Amino acid sequence: MIDYIKGDIAELTPASATLDVNGIGYFISISLNTYSALENKANAKLFIYESIREDAHQLFGFINKQERELFMHLISVSGIGAST
Repeated sequence: MIDYIKGDIAELTPASATLDVNGIGYFISISLNTYSALENKANAKLFIYESIREDAHQLFGFINKQERELFMHLISVSGIGAST
């Protein structure tokens, strides 16, 4: 499992961030809380939850470990998925 990704912010939207790490761009879905913390910053360290399914590999990024833990508790509830 990937614990975190640290790099330069190449693109930032309220729903996603692209981090440039040594020439490789990682597209990471983020929360609005994480977006607010990243605004006006040149680089970031995001704690990662990696979702691997048959049809998709997705990265979800969080500004701190506590936010990631909350996310992991929420997706453990039946009917709530990572994209929700």
